[in-house]
Amino acid sequence: MSDPQKARDNPDGSVEEPENSTVDDWFGQNAARDAELADELVEEEGGDEEAAEERFEREAEGEDTYKAGHPRPED
Repeated sequence: MSDPQKARDNPDGSVEEPENSTVDDWFGQNAARDAELADELVEEEGGDEEAAEERFEREAEGEDTYKAGHPRPED
């Protein structure tokens, strides 16, 4: 029986962390999700990049997610 506390390697090469994992996403993963969101918003806004940018500023989570997982000491 496999240990539910250990990460699992999937056949496609991805790694699945356990539900209670404290592993943060890499900055690149957050950036990739935001890039996908940007593409989706441009499409949803019919190519209107200005409208998509306004929505992106409200909906993108990558920078906030990264900062929450990587706090910097107070100066």
